[in-house]
Amino acid sequence: PKDVAATSYDEKFLKRVIDIIEQHISDPEFSVDQLAKEIGLSNMQVYRKLNALTGQSSNELIKSYRLNKAAKLLLTKSGNISEIGYDVGFSNPAYFATCFKDLFGCSPSEYLQKFISA
Repeated sequence: PKDVAATSYDEKFLKRVIDIIEQHISDPEFSVDQLAKEIGLSNMQVYRKLNALTGQSSNELIKSYRLNKAAKLLLTKSGNISEIGYDVGFSNPAYFATCFKDLFGCSPSEYLQKFISA
């Protein structure tokens, strides 16, 4: 019994959300509606819960997860930036680059150069 780790409900909830996002990472049609349906809560309940736990809306969490995954892929995967954008669920390379720059402060190619030269 002392080896059993107690995990809070909030941690389990966030892990479930991340697992669902990961399952649908390459699907550009994946939405908050689908997330809420798979969790079994309404959109508003998911929004409130995620906002309270992360400070982000459901859409922001999905987008930031995709962009963080893209950043990891840029550093580990051979392939061009557009392919990586598609791999993480962005159907428009220009929108991917814009969102990436908003989150990281530089374009995907600048990000890649920054870490390759470091």
